Amino acid sequence: MPRERRFVAGPPDPRDRWRRRVLAAQGTYYLAIGLWPLVHFDSFADVVALQVIPFQAQALGAVLAVVGGTLLEAVRRGPPAPYPTALGIGVAGAIALVSLLWLPRQPAPSGLWFDAAIEVAIGFALVVLYPRSQSDRSAVQRKR
Repeated sequence: MPRERRFVAGPPDPRDRWRRRVLAAQGTYYLAIGLWPLVHFDSFADVVALQVIPFQAQALGAVLAVVGGTLLEAVRRGPPAPYPTALGIGVAGAIALVSLLWLPRQPAPSGLWFDAAIEVAIGFALVVLYPRSQSDRSAVQRKR
């Protein structure tokens, strides 16, 4: 029978505070941009400045709002475990990748370039702040 692996809390990681801030900002951003096409599609379509299918924009918006709420709940509960951080990295990376591959082909400038820059910054910050393993934390404590 496989043994269940758990994230063991050890000495506090000084990066926990920054990781919480980045995840809180990402959660708030995703909640806001996720609700935007649901609340006022016309202004969303104007900023995106591309032909947008309402169903697709609203479906993606609903998913992003759920991800944002999930990240905010993880931050509210305390120092985030690796799982919400990995979710934040994965979603930011996926959106950034699609944006950076697709946006250069578009003839008109789009507000999505601003979003792509935010996604790259969030993903990079979370990779740098990713929780260390327990053995890494112990080594850091021994050096002090």
